[in-house]
Order: sequence, then structure tokens, then C-alpha cells
Amino acid sequence: MGDFIDRFYTSGHKIQRVTVTQDSYGGTVNAWADHLTVAGKLWELSGDQKLSADKETIFSTHEFATDIADIKGTDRYVDSDGNAYTIKAIATRKRQDGTGHMELDLEKVT
Repeated sequence: MGDFIDRFYTSGHKIQRVTVTQDSYGGTVNAWADHLTVAGKLWELSGDQKLSADKETIFSTHEFATDIADIKGTDRYVDSDGNAYTIKAIATRKRQDGTGHMELDLEKVT
């Protein structure tokens, strides 16, 4: 750790990844499965802070900070209440010693 933000981290945040399973008819089905459980900090962005990540105007409703981990843009974040969030953008902030954190821009799935 070592970042200022990590003092506010709580444990138990889930990152899920799509897995391919076989259904009872022999076909394939995509399903979400737990990939990682990490410590981090989730916060909701106010209406004035909602982020436009790029020229395509991708809006984020929440931001999540965690230590650097195996998290991809195709994964999703699930909070302790079971609400799912699409990962819209990932920024990795590394220092010269290799430590740092990740910032995930999220959109709550309704």
C-alpha cells in the first residue's frame, strides 16, 4: 500500500469476471463469477462530478480505488449490497518503486 487513499480502504469488495459454462443442452453460457476480493474505497460521484471518460461521452456514476490487481475493463465491480457496476475506465497510478493504486470509473447497472 502506501498511498494516501489506502487509509480509507475497507475489505470485501468483489471483482467478477465472465466465465463460459455449458448449459444442460450442451450450449455455452456466459456467467459472472467472483474473480477477486480486494480492499478499496468506493464513492458515488455527485451530479457535478460525473465523469466523461473520453470523446464518446462515457459517463461514470461511481469511482473505486484499490491496490494494483488483476482487474480488466471487461470485469465488473459488485458492492456489499450485491449491486453491479460496469467498469468504464481504469487508471493505474504507479510510483517509481512499482507500488501504487488503481482508479476504476464505474457505472451502476440498473
